[in-house]
Amino acid sequence: MEAAIAGEHGRGFAVVAEEVRKLAARSQVAAKEIDETSKSSVHIAEKSGQLLGKIVPDIQKTAKLVQEIAAATIEQSSGAEQVNNAIQQLNQVTQQNAAASEEMATSSEELSSQAEQLNEAMSFFKISTTGKNSFAKRKKTAQNKQNEFSQKKAPKKQVNTREKTKNQGINLNMNEDANDDVFHSF
Repeated sequence: MEAAIAGEHGRGFAVVAEEVRKLAARSQVAAKEIDETSKSSVHIAEKSGQLLGKIVPDIQKTAKLVQEIAAATIEQSSGAEQVNNAIQQLNQVTQQNAAASEEMATSSEELSSQAEQLNEAMSFFKISTTGKNSFAKRKKTAQNKQNEFSQKKAPKKQVNTREKTKNQGINLNMNEDANDDVFHSF
């Protein structure tokens, strides 16, 4: 109405007033949208807070698991290092055993050679095969007879060890004598 009264100048005023009303209506709609968006944002923020509240313990569990995995990895690395050291020691012992084995083989060959030489040297001598204790028995018997002989002091008896035979030469009497047991035979 005021625009009609004002005339032509009022017409411009009416246009501006109309625009202001439209702007006010749009502002009211925008304010409602902003209010709804704010409420929605608050709701979303609350949900996000709840979700974060649920996620934080899981994140902490994950962090603990990562720490445990790191500790297990360190232990595993240490264990692998110990196994490696043990394998190296086993390798050294194996090499030492191989060297000792070669030495034993060489020593064995040398001992075998010496045994053969000893066998050849012993083949010169005749060894009784009557048993282990035969030498000890003969030695004891010889000692007993020697004791008897020294106690008796047998009369001197002349034994003719040389007798002339029909043939030229000497006949030695090698029959056993009572005093023969005093001497050892090997």
